[in-house]
Amino acid sequence: MKSTATAKKTFLAQASVLKRIGAFIVDLLIINIIILFPFRGVFESILPAAKFSEAFDFLRSPESSMILESIMIAVGILTMLYFMLLEKKIAQTPGKMLFSLFVKSQGKDLKNWQLFVRSMFLIPLFPFVLLWLIDPIVMLFTKENQRLSEILSRTKVVEQYQV
Repeated sequence: MKSTATAKKTFLAQASVLKRIGAFIVDLLIINIIILFPFRGVFESILPAAKFSEAFDFLRSPESSMILESIMIAVGILTMLYFMLLEKKIAQTPGKMLFSLFVKSQGKDLKNWQLFVRSMFLIPLFPFVLLWLIDPIVMLFTKENQRLSEILSRTKVVEQYQV
């Protein structure tokens, strides 16, 4: 008796905005656990457990704002590394895996500069924080649902289908 198993063909298509948002939320949850959670003790030790006005005065001091800025930059760098290393190694993050999404270069292979440009929005400094607003808006108005940082990096997120 012959086996009539047919080989499935794999296709790449434009990723849907909803799947991309879902994948990003999953990645943010993972980042919260592996990157932000370890900093919780540091935040609790520097921020006074007091009234809002006392906490606000504390945050206005140059020393405490410098400590918080340093922590934010460290968290931003670690978060960029999360995306860059996973996308370089396997073209996916855990969130993208869950939704069968992949990062693809418009050239041959993903380059380090492309991964950096894709992740610039994670740098918690001006002007990069503007990408928090600009990237999603651009994504909604481009034909292939690309963020501005993806257009600049010549990358896109695609979805894998098997039929």
